[in-house]
Amino acid sequence: MNDREYALRLLLKRFLISLPFFGISAMLFVPLSYPKSLWAVLPLILPAFILVEPLSLLVSDPVGSMFNPKTVFGEINLGFSMSEARVMEGRYEEALDLLRKMIPRDPQRLEIYMRIMSLAVNHMKQPEIARDTFHTGIKELKNLRKRKILAFEYRRLTTLFKDTHENEQDD
Repeated sequence: MNDREYALRLLLKRFLISLPFFGISAMLFVPLSYPKSLWAVLPLILPAFILVEPLSLLVSDPVGSMFNPKTVFGEINLGFSMSEARVMEGRYEEALDLLRKMIPRDPQRLEIYMRIMSLAVNHMKQPEIARDTFHTGIKELKNLRKRKILAFEYRRLTTLFKDTHENEQDD
């Protein structure tokens, strides 16, 4: 069963569950008197919550999903993020290139520097890339708070790398 079939079946099941609430709402709307018609909206809130997931799956399936980056069956959904998709596929160099291309477009975006450092240390085991990215980020970022966050993350990642590297040598 593919994702579209799964979403349609889920939508059908949840729509059937929501039918009584639609009926209650319709019965409250029938008199069309002001106070009762105002209450008729309340039974529609629960079906809205019940139906939002399958509807978002149907809409996001062809274009990629921000809400469901991995599909139900664990497949990578490339619409989530090109660089994240490369990381999930194990294509770290390509992910690094894509992230580096983002820096000139938005040099004040802290998340880019942090993601590059994380990728370099956690996946590529190359702390020198993280160091270079840290220095670039410190030069580019104008906001003092962002620079402090970047420095904290760099220290955390290098400490983690040293601890992990020492444990691997001990084994």
